[in-house]
Amino acid sequence: MLWLAAYYPQWAFQYLRYLHQQQSTDGCVLFEPKSLQVLACDHSATQSGIRCGMSISTAQSLLAEVVLIEFDVHVTQQASDWLCQWSYAFSARVAPLHCSLAAQYAKQELTNDGAVFNQSLVKKAGKFSVNEFVDDCLVLEVSSMGLVFDGIDNLVQQYGQKALALGLDVQLAIAETPLAAQLLALQAPIFSSLSDSLHKVFLEQGYQSNEKASELEQQADLQNRYLQHEHNCLLLDTLPIKALPVSNYLSEAFVNMGLHTLSMLTALPEKDLGQRFGKPLLQLLTKISGKLPQPMQYFEPASHYQQKLTLLYEVESMLGIIFPLRRMLDDLASYLVQRQWALQTLSLSLGYRDRELAPLELTIYYPFAEHRSAELLSLCRMQLERVTLYQPVVELCIYANKFAPITQGQTHLLTHAKAGKNDAGRYLLSSLQARLGSDKVKGIASVSEHLPEHSWQSTTLNSIGKVQTRQQEHTLSFGACRPFWLLAQPEVIARTEFELLKGPERLQTHWWQQAYYCRDYYIASHVDGGLCWVYQEQEGFYLHGWFS
Repeated sequence: MLWLAAYYPQWAFQYLRYLHQQQSTDGCVLFEPKSLQVLACDHSATQSGIRCGMSISTAQSLLAEVVLIEFDVHVTQQASDWLCQWSYAFSARVAPLHCSLAAQYAKQELTNDGAVFNQSLVKKAGKFSVNEFVDDCLVLEVSSMGLVFDGIDNLVQQYGQKALALGLDVQLAIAETPLAAQLLALQAPIFSSLSDSLHKVFLEQGYQSNEKASELEQQADLQNRYLQHEHNCLLLDTLPIKALPVSNYLSEAFVNMGLHTLSMLTALPEKDLGQRFGKPLLQLLTKISGKLPQPMQYFEPASHYQQKLTLLYEVESMLGIIFPLRRMLDDLASYLVQRQWALQTLSLSLGYRDRELAPLELTIYYPFAEHRSAELLSLCRMQLERVTLYQPVVELCIYANKFAPITQGQTHLLTHAKAGKNDAGRYLLSSLQARLGSDKVKGIASVSEHLPEHSWQSTTLNSIGKVQTRQQEHTLSFGACRPFWLLAQPEVIARTEFELLKGPERLQTHWWQQAYYCRDYYIASHVDGGLCWVYQEQEGFYLHGWFS
């Protein structure tokens, strides 16, 4: 079994940049809100002299136009789910990663307790503690997906390209055990599309860039070495001791003993290692080599979808809400496609600047169930235009738990032309409902009643086009000629105002019903022109409808 490890050095920071659509912004910093210290920064901020642990006031003095993003420890779980969600398209077995920033944040929180933190940390960690998972490292089982992607090499390339498209720095490595793959990913170079880089160099600079081309070829060779599992035994043997997920005490002890690589450590007798450094170290080494299996907890997509975004600025109009909402709905659309679901209702919560004021809760309706991001945004935008904001908005949250299976692809395959017309009609009805309100646009369904004014009822739009069961089908008026326009109340009409053309057709209620009616209906020609629908009772004739 083969495992692909994806190490993301700054995944939480880069996810927040992606969420806030700050990929093209140079000089971005993630800071801790209580201590106001820098937790992570991009390449441009680093070149300006900004470092982790620095105060944000110092960072702003070094780079006046720096973009500050507040770190929220609760967002890390959302970011982890986001990573696992799109990685789920490459493997059904995805082991979630552990966030080092969250651990660092918790450490700073406990540091405020002084001696209490130091005692609890020593008690929890211990001198001989080890960790079986590498922080910030995602693990995917890929050996079973080779046929799907026409080879594991193609899978890795597509996975790396997807990460690059999302603005993520990733280091990839393949090994026969999960832990070995994670350790190799720590040493692997940042993934890049090196073939495209080489082609661009030769196109732009020709043969004068031999040094740069040679450098890219060396980098490509190094990157491929970590992705060739047949030849990574040497890479594991030369793995530095400091890369092992062990306590600082164990790491320093190994260095003092003159042990600098993993092969030097594994060459020692296991019995002596166990007696001196404890059983957890032996278990760690056997899991790296595969002699002992490593239990894994895999990601399972949730049956609901939720995403929260704290804005970097205050929004005072609904037009400003659309910009950040577009990215959130793009992610929702990807989730729907993965699960082969379509969305029926979306709950949208808008948090105001004044936290004491209750957030604005909105329900966005998709009567025909939608899964495409453009249509999700379009109908959402129409419904938001009817809403008024009472204060500037600083937070967005979307939640969805009502879905329907996607069936549009099959309809298009069998009846393409008809499906296109149906889609246009459905989009028109959805747009009307979004503009006018869900209570203003309804569908019509037949009811098993003899009287025309009782033989129909209004229904929701999402029931239009659904196939009725045999018990739901009503055949009382099948084959009969009926007008599309019925009057709200039948009107008395003189016999001289119309001429009977066809009829009669007797319609009457059942004998056991309290209100008993017996009517003889005729198709008639009105003196003013047009065909009308009249009926006769003992009192006389009544006008009930018009034919189009």
